[in-house]
Amino acid sequence: KEKTVTVKGEDELVEGDGRFHETWVHPEADLSRYTAIYSWQPVFQFRDVGETRSTVSHSDLMSGRQRGPFTISDESREAFATIVSEALTDQLARSRQFETADAPGPGVLIVRGAFLDIVSNVPPRITGTVDVHLANVGEATFVFDLIDAESGVIQARVAERRHIQPPSRMNRVNTQPANAATVRNDVRIWASSLASELRRELDRARRRAE
Repeated sequence: KEKTVTVKGEDELVEGDGRFHETWVHPEADLSRYTAIYSWQPVFQFRDVGETRSTVSHSDLMSGRQRGPFTISDESREAFATIVSEALTDQLARSRQFETADAPGPGVLIVRGAFLDIVSNVPPRITGTVDVHLANVGEATFVFDLIDAESGVIQARVAERRHIQPPSRMNRVNTQPANAATVRNDVRIWASSLASELRRELDRARRRAE
């Protein structure tokens, strides 16, 4: 049975420096005390945009009469959560400063992720034969809490809102037409890049602490 951890210490966090737009650190945080990290199951929250039509014409889309964000189907929500969770687990396991823990315990730092206000710019099925090209497939706010597994006190928190797109493209329109495969590939690359960035920051912070 998974150990229950009561999270606390949020009110003690103070603003810090880091690669992410929002970085908050506990005044007594010391990452050198931890030898392993445990990835808590991430939380996903999708924005309720109401009902959108199951099909949209290309003319409506181009004229702006049918704008995003668009409703995300249950299947797409499940796929998004699976892709992001797998990317986070995979990248954290590549840490050079921390081992991977199977459960919370002494010397373990919990990484608790949340992906909030997720929106999709991917239109529903488009009538006609014209392809649609997207700069990004949507947006999401991510929040990562680093929690001491024994005390439950948050050691640090980072957060930022970003477009869901491969970093190498950076707002440039995808030359490939949007379809289920390209959208999920964009999510996979985005999630892997974000998780890799978090892992590098964790490793760097622990080296500095030592």
